[in-house]
Amino acid sequence: MEQQGRITQWNDSRGFGFITPLSGGSRIFVHISQFQQRNRRPCLNDLLTYSIGRDQQGRLRAKEVRYQKYSQPQTVTKKSFWAAYPIKAALLILLALIAIYFRLNDVSTMQSFESPTSSADKASQSTYQAPQSGAQMGGEGVVVRVLADDNDGSRHQRFILRLASGQTLLIAHNIDIANRIEALRIGERVEFYGQYESNPEGGVIHWTHHDPDGSHVAGWLKHNGMVYQ
Repeated sequence: MEQQGRITQWNDSRGFGFITPLSGGSRIFVHISQFQQRNRRPCLNDLLTYSIGRDQQGRLRAKEVRYQKYSQPQTVTKKSFWAAYPIKAALLILLALIAIYFRLNDVSTMQSFESPTSSADKASQSTYQAPQSGAQMGGEGVVVRVLADDNDGSRHQRFILRLASGQTLLIAHNIDIANRIEALRIGERVEFYGQYESNPEGGVIHWTHHDPDGSHVAGWLKHNGMVYQ
């Protein structure tokens, strides 16, 4: 039976959250794979219609989710700073131009003394180009940190990989759907393929497993010759 509710909690980097029914009652877990419309990311307070089903472990999950009304950010109309304080605004612009002038001179002076080594380091750092959030990404890295499992909603095994470029990525592997990599140690190599989500720490790879519903591209992890999906 179709129900209505609002998103009252959402983790965009992990792609899941909770819906609170309009009729009252307990919150319902929802995964981004269950949204029928893929033209936008879910937001807090979005009004949804959905049906209720159970996953492989028998837990309640929202299915066949559709947007009914998008939440709108609140805006406050206020007088522009430039209109309210024209003299201060002009002084700020002048100070900014002076700062830019001296900064450009400092940069040009430093570049003339820049060593070949520092230039090579910058070139190496620029080789890593992070994909857009939501894009599929594959690669390989060395485990630099093993984290505790995330048991909020679906359980995820978590660890951090360092790529050849030096960039680090958090791997969030759903162990309610795929098998865990047992006895994973720092220094071991892991290959991955999944969905990239950006964050201030460098990015997250999730969806490293098959989709039981078949509506999402299957991902995987590979460790010591074994594939986990």
